[in-house]
Amino acid sequence: MSNLETIQSGFKVAPPRRTAPFDLEPGFYEPASLWLYGNTRLLQSQLVHIPESFGPELHSESQLAKIECRAEQLVLAGSVLVCGIHNAAHQRAAIVPLRWGAPRIVVFSGGFYHHLGERLDQEPFRVARLWRYEWDRNTDLAVSRRFPEKKPTFATHNPTIDRLIFEIASGLIPGLLFQREIGKFAPQQSSIFDFLAPLD
Repeated sequence: MSNLETIQSGFKVAPPRRTAPFDLEPGFYEPASLWLYGNTRLLQSQLVHIPESFGPELHSESQLAKIECRAEQLVLAGSVLVCGIHNAAHQRAAIVPLRWGAPRIVVFSGGFYHHLGERLDQEPFRVARLWRYEWDRNTDLAVSRRFPEKKPTFATHNPTIDRLIFEIASGLIPGLLFQREIGKFAPQQSSIFDFLAPLD
């Protein structure tokens, strides 16, 4: 069954229409077929990702340190980081904007209520809460393909989420451009798999 639909009495039921802005409650953004919660203005920014965080959970401590350092360089250059939280590599990148008070776009494998709590106000993993106790919907943007109440996949290697991070950061989802030109900030590589070479 699709994450974007439920089946009731044999009929497909579309996700509910949103009743408030995305920074007030989670909403389904139909042009991109994604759930959003938070600061959608970030989608008009210079978006970046850390390709070395993609792939299986096989990173050494030195590789994780390089990922964190690269994230810091990008954040301090004024870019908005698109990241996940499903493994240590993504989490090391995800805490960097918190340290500098910078915004980020976080892509979740499950629904927002699972990751952010019943009141949608919790940082999604323990180390992040050392830097900022509560999720800031006015600063960050949460993105998911799943209904807000759905559970995540719990996989530390999640090619689906890695691909979605790549596509958002590269401007490859036409419905999610929010006034950006398609591919405006996209890297020259045409596939996520161009980025999966291991770190030294």
